[in-house]
Amino acid sequence: MENKTPVKKILILAANPKGTPYLRLDEELREIGEGLQRAQKRDQFSLEQKLAVRPQDIQRALLDIKPQIIHFSGHGAGEEGLFFEDETGQPKLVNGAALAYLFELFANQIECVVLNGCYSEEQAKAIAQDINYVIGMRKAIGDRAATKFAVGFYDALGAGESIEFAYKLGCAAIRLQGIEEHLTPVLLKKPEVVSTIPSKPEPVNKPEKQAIKIFFSYAHEDEDLRNKLAKHLILMQRHGIIKAWHDHDIAAGDDRESEIEKYLYSAQIILLLISDDFIFSQELWERDVTRAMQRHEAKEARVIPVILRPVDWKDAPFGRLQPLPRNRQPVTTWKNQDEAFTDIAKDIREVVTRWYEI
Repeated sequence: MENKTPVKKILILAANPKGTPYLRLDEELREIGEGLQRAQKRDQFSLEQKLAVRPQDIQRALLDIKPQIIHFSGHGAGEEGLFFEDETGQPKLVNGAALAYLFELFANQIECVVLNGCYSEEQAKAIAQDINYVIGMRKAIGDRAATKFAVGFYDALGAGESIEFAYKLGCAAIRLQGIEEHLTPVLLKKPEVVSTIPSKPEPVNKPEKQAIKIFFSYAHEDEDLRNKLAKHLILMQRHGIIKAWHDHDIAAGDDRESEIEKYLYSAQIILLLISDDFIFSQELWERDVTRAMQRHEAKEARVIPVILRPVDWKDAPFGRLQPLPRNRQPVTTWKNQDEAFTDIAKDIREVVTRWYEI
């Protein structure tokens, strides 16, 4: 009787939650499927797709489908995790430690994990402790580059090539299109096991105190005031207690919107620097305020309004939150603004201290 080659199951997990930049996931999934259908060894692969994926959908899919290859398409936020969806379609971050712990349970069947989303290298590093091959992205990757990489990768697998060769062909496919993002994908391998003594590895999510990320949302007309507040927080930053970020930290050549999205969704504390220019800005209202309040309601972040200049803000979505300064007196109306910023910095320190205790 002829021995048939076992069919490898590829599970695609796709998520593009509300409020995150639109991705052409349908095009990526279609091209992957079409490529495998025409592949020389197409009978050796089966493709399963799960869309609008929630965290609980991942574990169910692993149990039901038992895939050998897992492919994630969506958004990443660096060390904070990958974006899936909650029950209402809003963004839900799942960090690399949680994914690594889950995939470790299925390490005897999973051969490769492909994280085809921006800033997913940190998650790839965690997962690669237990999975033989993991591919992540060093930085933001454009829609076209992500799709071309995926198509090249699965075309190679469908032709019977190894995972390492498929990774290289995926990078080459990006470069063939004249897209200068071929160095963005990175292939990680499971570390070699030195000890032969069976033992339970330490969990990858060993608790460590990391700097609390603070996101400044402000109108550019208030840049001088934002700089003064940043100076009053500098000691906490130098001691590694916080890591403050604003849009002037975006490096030349980086995608501005992707960088803002990354830090807006990964910050634990979001400071809304309130003034008439802040309230007037449609961009800040639709992007920062809306998403900040969504994360605040989900208890994923703490939103703190900081009243810089006099303006009627009581009916704003953040109007019920306790602002700083605590006396609700706008900073510019204080006789000594340094005293105002000192009070604000002390209260922010208190919030950070409580966060560490959670």
